[in-house]
Amino acid sequence: MTIGVLALQGDFSLHSKILDRLNVKNILVRKKEDFDNINGLIIPGGESTVLSLLIKKFNLFNKIKNFSKSHCVYGTCAGAILMSKKCDDNKINTLSLINIKSFRNFYGRQIDSFTKNITINFLKKKINVSFIRAPKFDCLSNDLDILGKVGDNPVLIKKENMLVSSFHPELSNSTEVHKYFINMVKNNV
Repeated sequence: MTIGVLALQGDFSLHSKILDRLNVKNILVRKKEDFDNINGLIIPGGESTVLSLLIKKFNLFNKIKNFSKSHCVYGTCAGAILMSKKCDDNKINTLSLINIKSFRNFYGRQIDSFTKNITINFLKKKINVSFIRAPKFDCLSNDLDILGKVGDNPVLIKKENMLVSSFHPELSNSTEVHKYFINMVKNNV
């Protein structure tokens, strides 16, 4: 099993390091051919507008959409915005992989970044995660599994083979969210 990390922009190297720590084979994905060698994909956080433009520039938009039909995809922060069906910023060309609407920078600008202990449904303990220019998610259907919240706002959502988080699990000491995604990929292989 190999997990790809989209490496066009953003914090892709931190996801790769966590996968290395967990002894999961991974590659940095930059071109269409890379998809032939992976069983799952992580779309990292970064700057959603830039990432959207780079996906288009490198001709990966349809490749990611087609890949997602039979493989697991996990988007963190900006990656989650790109996976959304809708975004409050119409300059962003979303992939429409999960039935949510994202609101960019909902929790504030870079200076408003924070960490928070949140309860994740599949864990028996809280984990500390980082919110950096994090989006808010509105669920557009009732068939989404909300796995974590901050207040009333969902921050970790799953739908079949899609997983999104508004926080950055790669900045945490916990590897539990990555392990959850790895299990999704294993069960899908």
